[in-house]
Amino acid sequence: MHVRYISDNDYDKIAELYVHNHRTTYRNILSEDYFKSLTVEGARERWTKYSDDANSKIWVAYDNDDFLGFCACKKDNKLEDTWYIDSLHVSEKARGRGIGTKLIETAGRYACKSGYKSMSICVVKGNDKAKNLYLRLGALPFNEFEDDFLSERTNSEKLLWNKTDVFLSDD
Repeated sequence: MHVRYISDNDYDKIAELYVHNHRTTYRNILSEDYFKSLTVEGARERWTKYSDDANSKIWVAYDNDDFLGFCACKKDNKLEDTWYIDSLHVSEKARGRGIGTKLIETAGRYACKSGYKSMSICVVKGNDKAKNLYLRLGALPFNEFEDDFLSERTNSEKLLWNKTDVFLSDD
């Protein structure tokens, strides 16, 4: 398995995974209206614009030609010196193989080497599998809030890794 920066050939795979994971992960959390508005074309446009921003990064994970997942990050707009994991998705068939961990560690190493003191991630309440992964990797609860999750109101929680240098151990 290898992780690299996104290329033009990855957008369709990212968009399809993003839509699929939203429909399965948030099935009992978000409304039907939200799912009706979710399209692969819209997701592709979102991630293309996202990666056009010089202040954001998207990493993808592959096993040979098999797309496994992605991680999209940018500067946290609410916390100083903090790198924010905006979106992390692993395909269902690849879960349990350390793909999410590898993507988070990649983002953490980038954050540390780029001078960010901490790293954050938000999780929608009810997405316990994701939250447990982040906690297992050293994130700590930071705050709870009501979020506008792509125009859908949700109860969410921000988690924080207080130091990014913990991600340098694999170098």
